Amino acid sequence: MKYRALFLAATAGLFAVTLAGAQMTAAPAAPATPLPVTPGFRLTTPPGAVVTRPLPPSQWTTAQISQSFEFADSNGDGVLTRAEAQQLTIMPRSFEDMDENKDGVVSRAEYENSFVSH
Repeated sequence: MKYRALFLAATAGLFAVTLAGAQMTAAPAAPATPLPVTPGFRLTTPPGAVVTRPLPPSQWTTAQISQSFEFADSNGDGVLTRAEAQQLTIMPRSFEDMDENKDGVVSRAEYENSFVSH
């Protein structure tokens, strides 16, 4: 008798979980619309997150550009390695495009020049 009561309780619980799952999946999800792609910008948000289109390079303020560089320059040497550049909050172009003299690092001047339209 004791096992029968446990079996009935477990069956009822399983039925409730199954029913709740069926109700949650009954509504179809809205189709995903692709985001417009802006060359040079990388999407770092998880799938399903609300994303706003980044400002064009000419719309960033000098203070925002400076803060982005300082945040990414973790050792404070005034240049960004490829690893440090991954931490940029504003990345208007690829690392290779920003590294104008091709020395393997991006200086503050090279970073700031990458915001000028070419």
